[in-house]
Amino acid sequence: MELDKIYQLMDKFEQSSLTSFEYRDQDFEIQMGKKGHGKTTVTPQPAPLPNQPVIDPTPVSTVSTPVVAEAEPTPVATSTASNPTSVVTSDPEPEPAPIDPKECVTAPVVGIYYPAHSSEEAPYVKLGDHVSVGQQVGLIQAMQMMRPVVAKQAGTVKAFLVKNGEEVNFGQPLIQLIPDTPDDI
Repeated sequence: MELDKIYQLMDKFEQSSLTSFEYRDQDFEIQMGKKGHGKTTVTPQPAPLPNQPVIDPTPVSTVSTPVVAEAEPTPVATSTASNPTSVVTSDPEPEPAPIDPKECVTAPVVGIYYPAHSSEEAPYVKLGDHVSVGQQVGLIQAMQMMRPVVAKQAGTVKAFLVKNGEEVNFGQPLIQLIPDTPDDI
């Protein structure tokens, strides 16, 4: 099977709702799987056995409960007796401005992102660098292969949205650009 066909198959698999996929023919075999579907599995560790027998008249029961993330407490409005109209609340932190994916270089496949070919080499691009269409700006390691990340639009590097060695998903924004012209978007 040709490398381009494999990449197309990987892209289609990532966009699908499948969690695993296998393909075999006479000369070729490929297996793909997605991990971490938002589920957290907790395996309780068994208690160590004591050296001496323990005599306890109360029965012991093991209860397995799911782990749930604790929500942050919500602010409570309070008022003072001297001025019943004053309300004290805590302001939530401002949300960062959403990033427009049209202004970004995105991941072509699921894998691990690298901004340079190796740790000894300089990154392909730095903040403030100009990027042209088709220019390589990083690498993604997918299925033991390195796949280049190329810019699909011209612009200036505004921000790096992922770090070296971080896992990325298909279509995830990697580098935010300031487009050269609004027509490039």
